[in-house]
Amino acid sequence: MLPHLLLTLPVLLCLIALLLRCAAAWGASPKLFRRFPALWDGPQNTEEEERFPEQRRIFLTALAIRLLVLFAAIACVMLQAKESISFQECFQRLELWDVRHYINLADQGYSGYQEDGQHLFLVFFPCYVWLVRLLSWVIPNTALAGALLSTFCYAWGCCWVYKIGAQCCGKKTAEDAVLFLSLFPYSFFFGTVMTEGLFLLTTSAACYCALRHKWAAYAVWGCLSAMTRMTGLLVLVPAAVELLKTVQPLRPPAGQSLWAAWKALARKIPLLLCPLLGTLSYLLLNFIVDGDAFAFVTHQKHWYQGPMWISKVVVTLWNYLVKNFGNTLGWAIWLPELLLLPAFFLLLAAGIRNRKLPASLLAYGFCYLIANYSLSWLISGGRYLSCGFVFFLFLAALTENRPTLRRLLLAGEAVFLGVMLSAYVSGAQIM
Repeated sequence: MLPHLLLTLPVLLCLIALLLRCAAAWGASPKLFRRFPALWDGPQNTEEEERFPEQRRIFLTALAIRLLVLFAAIACVMLQAKESISFQECFQRLELWDVRHYINLADQGYSGYQEDGQHLFLVFFPCYVWLVRLLSWVIPNTALAGALLSTFCYAWGCCWVYKIGAQCCGKKTAEDAVLFLSLFPYSFFFGTVMTEGLFLLTTSAACYCALRHKWAAYAVWGCLSAMTRMTGLLVLVPAAVELLKTVQPLRPPAGQSLWAAWKALARKIPLLLCPLLGTLSYLLLNFIVDGDAFAFVTHQKHWYQGPMWISKVVVTLWNYLVKNFGNTLGWAIWLPELLLLPAFFLLLAAGIRNRKLPASLLAYGFCYLIANYSLSWLISGGRYLSCGFVFFLFLAALTENRPTLRRLLLAGEAVFLGVMLSAYVSGAQIM
């Protein structure tokens, strides 16, 4: 019991601090919350911010990084091969773990792709699958179509991350956030036939639109996000925080009645809830294919997945690490999963202390971390966190005036990116 309480305590402390930041953003008394002011005043509709001429450079830089990572992956495959192989064979050897499932889903559809007579792959959300299938009409090779889609979405997503960072912390910090994101040890998944690239794009775009109070655009991106992954629904969090910020429900109204402000808020609630349509489309898919809107819950058991409180997850990861300390599973899976959790919690704590960062992004980061680290079989925690773009913004803000620390962290990321990539192409269970 004591270990669970001790592990839960940091979560509760972060939650309390975050609620204080949100309270300040919602108009709480400055005397009571003077240490938690909402200094970020919301969207600034300047022409410069709207145009962001640097986006083209960010997009091309992101593509260049992905190309370098691809060349590194091919080089690793060739070095590890016992005989001479072609480029086509190199690409085929990169189709590991869930990559093959996504390719088969795009080729055969959810009804056609089965295992043991069951639609076990309904656990994969449909947006990426459908887009790959659509693109494969133009590009006949499904694997190539999926890789190109992932890479393009990643580069576009980096542009949104940059826009968020530039608006909150300045252009230099925004560039560093994109760089930290691109060199993260699990970032090679952005170029594979998996959902990382698309998820980064949809979540970052939805969060940016929420910050700018562009609710119609947020509704579209939020819906696509929820159709890409279950945790895509979490874009509701920053949107809700920003909507409440416009009303200031904890501050006495000035100029208009509180009732009028809440009526204005109520008119935006349907757009706020649009991501639920993405989730409903996924439930409809389950019903059409398996006759049960919640069939994915049953199929998750096949993959040993289910909800688990975060303290129990930490204990489970530790037990797996001790059991597999001397083999590949230990250092390639359980050790990184265990170390990333406190590291990202520290980044969240640093973000809460940084007055430049809006409460909405902090709330999203907290919910995203908890949601992704509350799974019973956490074998992909590092991959999930690679899409948590807000944490890389927190890291960039933390190192803004610490150039030595910045260089050391970037170098460390690059080294471990090479290590994890090499392990992945060699067949290690990194997924």
